[in-house]
Amino acid sequence: MIPASTERIALVTGGGGFIGQSLVRRLLAEGWTVRNLDFVAGRIDHPRLSHWAGSFLQRELLTEALVAVDTVFHLAATKFPREADRDPLADAQENVTGTVMLLDRAIEAETRRLIFASSGGTVYGPPERLPVDEDHPTRPMSAYGVSKLACEHYLRLYDGRGRRPLSTLSLRLANPYGPRQNIDKAHGALTTFCHRAAQRRPITIWGDGSVERDFVHIDDVSRALVRAADAGAHGTQINIGAGKGTTLNDILALIEQVQGRRPEVIFEPGRAFDVPRSVLCSNRARELLGWQAETPLEQGVAELLAAFAPTEPALERG
Repeated sequence: MIPASTERIALVTGGGGFIGQSLVRRLLAEGWTVRNLDFVAGRIDHPRLSHWAGSFLQRELLTEALVAVDTVFHLAATKFPREADRDPLADAQENVTGTVMLLDRAIEAETRRLIFASSGGTVYGPPERLPVDEDHPTRPMSAYGVSKLACEHYLRLYDGRGRRPLSTLSLRLANPYGPRQNIDKAHGALTTFCHRAAQRRPITIWGDGSVERDFVHIDDVSRALVRAADAGAHGTQINIGAGKGTTLNDILALIEQVQGRRPEVIFEPGRAFDVPRSVLCSNRARELLGWQAETPLEQGVAELLAAFAPTEPALERG
């Protein structure tokens, strides 16, 4: 363990994003000094937080940002799943090669720990059994999943290298959701559904609504990432999910339960890259991180609907 009196510096790639901002808040609350390496600064202002405007692909900037860093949280990716499928070559060149460069630079900087945010919803592919544990075969159906899996392999390859051995760990995240998720990018079904329902706008579902996902609250995700910084486990991968499957139709029912009305829904043909069912087993997270999801889905849906509810116009005073 690190002595309490020692300053701990974290570098967060993608710290201005949805997961990144939640992680940065938690790190600051626990006394870390944080460097956010991202083009997006985020909305957090704190004396122990600095913004390094740029990308993990910029070699010189990355080298400077890594000086005296204890732990790297690698959240950034240059492509969303759809973009990666449209251009797999660029996705591999940027995200896989960039992650290897990050590992090299971290070893040179004698960084102690590197935590990688992988994707439990894409690296496994169609499940042979549910819930999916870390020993399940990995057969990703998308370029995004392939690149995430490749990065995991490189983390294992680099684990233990360097004069001060680098310790690595990959967290396979389920489907994070929460009130600060970017609605404009439509990246997160649960958050998008709640936003549209709160605005009384129709919800689009690809398929018949039977697609099943493991939704985990962003506060639980950031807590897992911070726990991973000091966990004894290394050179492996750990699922981070609620361990419970929820269909898109289940989400509609929860929204109706909270709002008292059924949202308008438009059903479109299913998409080939959508894995029909994805539920993660988080037993390893309990054993190695002392972590489990704590936020009930019903609470999360109610929180989102309240956050997205239109504000009432102020009454004119006579």
